[in-house]
Amino acid sequence: MKGDAEMVDVLSFEINNQEFAVEVEYVEIVYDMVEIRPVPNSKKFIEGLINLRGRIVPVVDITKILNVSLGQEHKFSNILILKINEEEIGIFVDEVKNVLSVDQNTLENISSKNEIYRDKSKGVIKINNRLIVFLNITELMSMQA
Repeated sequence: MKGDAEMVDVLSFEINNQEFAVEVEYVEIVYDMVEIRPVPNSKKFIEGLINLRGRIVPVVDITKILNVSLGQEHKFSNILILKINEEEIGIFVDEVKNVLSVDQNTLENISSKNEIYRDKSKGVIKINNRLIVFLNITELMSMQA
């Protein structure tokens, strides 16, 4: 590792009481929940499509990719619109928290026999009493393509 700090700005958000983060550079907007049009015969994690100011954007439930269990009554409140490799994609989130500057050299590896997050994250951000899973969003989305 280099001695210089490798800072990155991330947006943290919550899903089912777990905090996650993605690089700010991928975030376009936070959108209130809107009607999702289902897509027949699509992959199980694709919830459907939304009309975002005239653009059709697929919406993904990343809890299905990350194997996060949600209660039957669980309702997401926002859609985080990301732009990854020139493609817009929405992901469901419960609450958008804040933007954080993170030194990538201080990320902790996820060492667990349960590999749910290992290939899908860049590590864990520890801030005060918060543990935030720093998602490797490009890897996460490319694994599902």
